[in-house]
Amino acid sequence: MAVRIRLSRYGRLHRPYFRIVAIDGRCHREGKANEILGSYDPLKADKNIAVDMEAVGRWIDQGALVSIGLTKLMKHFGFVLPAKAVTAPATTEAKAPKAKAATGPKGVKQAWNPPSRRQLRKHAASAKTVRKAKLAADAAAKPAPAAAESGAEPAKS
Repeated sequence: MAVRIRLSRYGRLHRPYFRIVAIDGRCHREGKANEILGSYDPLKADKNIAVDMEAVGRWIDQGALVSIGLTKLMKHFGFVLPAKAVTAPATTEAKAPKAKAATGPKGVKQAWNPPSRRQLRKHAASAKTVRKAKLAADAAAKPAPAAAESGAEPAKS
């Protein structure tokens, strides 16, 4: 179970109130927390964060990751996280481009992954562009009939 220490929003509309919780990383924001570690009230003017640092230290020792937002918030208010603390990877930050899938040894078949809808649409658009360019080139290379250009009908004898 990948445990995260993060903020969970409570309160009502335009009156935010956050709990600092240890929760399974796959749960939604207000999911059932393993333990409530503190609270944060952004609308209070003074001393608006309360954290049980011993409990945070215990969870970090067990392998829990602290969210980036909570790390910045705690640093802003002067709380020092234990040395073993590793922040959770951000999902919204730009990621490095993925490397090509490693191919197995020769002769071993790899699992086939169907293309995504985006890949199919991109391929269809490029194929359409190539097809249009080829038709335009063929039309330019083909000479037009001489009778059709003059507009006159051939004389009947």
